[in-house]
Amino acid sequence: MKKTNKGIKCNYCGEVFGKVGIKRHLEKCKIREEKNQPGEEVYYWIQVQGYYQKEYCMYLDVSANASLKDLDQFLRDKWLECCGHLSMFKIDGEVYDSDPDPDAMFGSNKSMKVKLKDVLYEGLEFIHEYDFGSTTVLKLKVLSKRTGVKRKEKVVLMARNLPPAFACVECGRPATQLCSCCIYEEYAFYCDECGEEHECGEDMMLPVVNSPRMGVCGYCGEED
Repeated sequence: MKKTNKGIKCNYCGEVFGKVGIKRHLEKCKIREEKNQPGEEVYYWIQVQGYYQKEYCMYLDVSANASLKDLDQFLRDKWLECCGHLSMFKIDGEVYDSDPDPDAMFGSNKSMKVKLKDVLYEGLEFIHEYDFGSTTVLKLKVLSKRTGVKRKEKVVLMARNLPPAFACVECGRPATQLCSCCIYEEYAFYCDECGEEHECGEDMMLPVVNSPRMGVCGYCGEED
């Protein structure tokens, strides 16, 4: 695949690192330390990445008093939301559903209204799934548990991968779109000009975006 990965950018200072380097950097980033004063509020540092597309990753600082619903909404806003699909977390053998059915014949899944401090712990790895038809699966890991001053934001994005660069399959120029019909069988990235000539037509084209859900359903990237 004609793709170039560019590293992970710290949202505090703007420096770029690899996956190992970004973890070490966030520990010592001076700007992050200045913005996160000492306090008694508990936070989790959580790594999120595509289960199958590991080049897509985010590093989050999340309040322990936030709910799974808050985390789910953040993931939807940044990486997933296209058509209001259902979603769920799988944590230690339990399923937490975005819309649990209390009348389910074989027992209902749990609600996402539970607070993170009641289900997460340092070192835990767990799964998030969005859309049970064309599913996007994310892998999450609690990297550490910390304390700091209480803040308004429940979830803060500390770092995120820079958008991978794709080359147009026809001319080699930077790709801006892909064919959602062909992408499962072949490299199907195109620049604007070559995309207009593609045989599947413009209705099958979706934009190149920085998300593991790129090319799936009607996903067009996070809203500004």
